[in-house]
Amino acid sequence: MLLELLGVVALLFGLFFCGVGVLGVIRMPDALTRLHASGKVATLGLFGLLVGAALLMPAASLRILALGLFVLLTSPVATHAIAASVYRRQEILEELFEMRDEQVDVTAVDVSGILSRSLIQDIIEAQQRTHRPTEGGPTSNDN
Repeated sequence: MLLELLGVVALLFGLFFCGVGVLGVIRMPDALTRLHASGKVATLGLFGLLVGAALLMPAASLRILALGLFVLLTSPVATHAIAASVYRRQEILEELFEMRDEQVDVTAVDVSGILSRSLIQDIIEAQQRTHRPTEGGPTSNDN
């Protein structure tokens, strides 16, 4: 009976943090603070739910422990990758809009089209440089 009560308390703890994390993702002003709120859901909320499930279902405790360890190892890596992407996008937008004084929301501007056009042009120019015959060098049309 005590384990069931602790399990329900742990589930409520996890549910509370999941709810607060969702509200944080909705209400926070920029991408990095929303990322912080979602990170709290991944750690506190999920671990509360996992501990509650392990207490209520002791037969599945090893699987739940494995899931918790997997999340503990992968969540910081995913959060770091997303934060690095947002930071790079901010740098690109600052370069694109350096002449303007207005604030631009990082998540609202799609810079992939601009970047892909410039990268494609760079690739074409690099290929043209490598395929040009050098002056005075051998050519492939010598018979």
